[in-house]
Amino acid sequence: MPSTLNLYKGRADRTGMNCNAIASLGPKCLQGLSLTAQDFASRWRAVPAGLAEPSTQDLYLAPHCDDICFSLGAFVLRRRKGVLLTLFSQSGYVAQPRTVAELGDDRIAAISSLRQREDLAFTEQTGLRLCFGGLDEAPLRGHAPFDTAKVEDDARQLDEAVVAAIFAAAMERPTDRRPWLFCPMAIGGHIDHIVILKIVLRHYNALRARWRIAFYEDLHYASVRRMRAEGLARFQCLAARLKLRRSLWPIGAAVDKLALVALYRSQFAESPVSIKPFTPAQSITAPAHEALWSTEPA
Repeated sequence: MPSTLNLYKGRADRTGMNCNAIASLGPKCLQGLSLTAQDFASRWRAVPAGLAEPSTQDLYLAPHCDDICFSLGAFVLRRRKGVLLTLFSQSGYVAQPRTVAELGDDRIAAISSLRQREDLAFTEQTGLRLCFGGLDEAPLRGHAPFDTAKVEDDARQLDEAVVAAIFAAAMERPTDRRPWLFCPMAIGGHIDHIVILKIVLRHYNALRARWRIAFYEDLHYASVRRMRAEGLARFQCLAARLKLRRSLWPIGAAVDKLALVALYRSQFAESPVSIKPFTPAQSITAPAHEALWSTEPA
């Protein structure tokens, strides 16, 4: 994509507003213009042909049970191939705590088992092979989910285990085109999502030798406009060296994705009836969709 200033230069010249005037609006305004430009381009750009090629060796990285379903459920359902690797598969959270009677370590085991069964139901519906990383989610490691003060320490400490889990989930080395690895963009700022993103970026070249890599907008977080804008700005700082473009993947029948989302009933007080939390918020008109960012040309 051209820079935001270049993209708007022609329009600015015609209206008498020059590039210096646009720049004077400030960095937050420029980030907003850049995001709107990317959203607009993805609305009309053809999806990359390479991303449309499913493989049994595609690898979907989920920080937690439910992340791939919420973020890419319709995309996965359409492709029906690949491996789901849920890395932080030890969990202590359910939306209705009283539904789990166990206490202490037994409670963690019961909730983890429940959430893993929900992942299994999702993979049975979508044709994926399921793997678990067996790592503890943030509260079990002593962190509040959105307290990122220790994110660098966690990324270093978990680096070896995460990379080992990624390669353990891989099947035999492909003989033709590389499959895809789908990584969260950490929109929303959850520490576990940021840890996975940082580790993938740290080992980007080694992983890229085995997979083509795309990054997905985390839902439900990206359904909130402010949170999405802040998350994408953070991602673009972390991944500044990568020249990524956004592609939009329409959800199609909302009822189909909502049926997948409803498989994760432990995460809701009531089953969701609207697709709005499961499509990115934008300042332009767009169909309900999921979003990927990659270097793959259209």
